[in-house]
Amino acid sequence: MVKVLLERRVKKENYDKLMEYLRDLRSAALRQPGYVTGETLVKGTDPIDVLVISSWISEEHWKAWACAQPRIELEDMIDRIIVKEPQCDIYRVPVEEE
Repeated sequence: MVKVLLERRVKKENYDKLMEYLRDLRSAALRQPGYVTGETLVKGTDPIDVLVISSWISEEHWKAWACAQPRIELEDMIDRIIVKEPQCDIYRVPVEEE
């Protein structure tokens, strides 16, 4: 299993729009093979740092989602309202913990 950590920074006035897009992303991800679960965490006040952690069966499943058209379209909308390039990190769950 892998965990994908995606960090974005958004201005306070765009926070509600970002949350809407993230809900749409999660809804679409639910239909993606290999998606397990996800959560959204918020840090800060202005601009706001938002961290999305998603769990995937494998990195291949994540990569397929990363290239999926619904995700690309929503990410394009998100890119218009964030204040810096998103940071993406992938962590693997050690085999002995699976």
